[in-house]
Amino acid sequence: MFTRFRALLLIVLLTVVLHPASATAQDITILPAEIERNCRGGRAALYDECGSQTKLFRRALSVANAEGKTLLVSYGAEWCIWCHVFDAYIAGNHTRMTYRFSDPGDAETEQVTLNERPREDPAPDAAALHQFVADHFVLVHIEDYHSADGYDVLLQSGADAAFVGGLPYIFTVAPDGQYAAKLKSSSVETRRDGWIDWYRGYDRAGLMAELARMDAAAQ
Repeated sequence: MFTRFRALLLIVLLTVVLHPASATAQDITILPAEIERNCRGGRAALYDECGSQTKLFRRALSVANAEGKTLLVSYGAEWCIWCHVFDAYIAGNHTRMTYRFSDPGDAETEQVTLNERPREDPAPDAAALHQFVADHFVLVHIEDYHSADGYDVLLQSGADAAFVGGLPYIFTVAPDGQYAAKLKSSSVETRRDGWIDWYRGYDRAGLMAELARMDAAAQ
């Protein structure tokens, strides 16, 4: 008999191999849905740097439970390039990525465009990853750097025990809000470190398998 994880992994593999053209991608439910424009100059794109993170976490958990999905937590900060990369990948972006992010020591918002340079057309895998996340998860961004209670989310969920530093810290929680599993990011990250032609990204099939494992652990 298949375990839930094996069943999810089989779905992932079939999705990657078959790339059903008829599948219509739905939007991923993401909280916060909007960033307060009066917060720290309104430069943030992903993370609410002024509001209560514990309240945001509880609201996101309620939404995830209502939708029958797993809550996926991206614990990070606006200046964290990998935080933006993760969001871009699960959104189905590919080939040419443009990120706007704020350095904590800079008054201006920075923008960088990175070229994926894939060997094969990444569009089918990108769409499959987006669809998988939309079907299984609600995503919440919990801010670490400026917020007064960001780390309290880790303490209250028990996710602090598995946190070894470094952002983003991507993890899932069970329906009761307690830590389930974290993304083993080093196993699925791809990067180029050239001075001019640098890149940050993920192996999409590997990321889907990791998310399937994390989803199963939260059930």
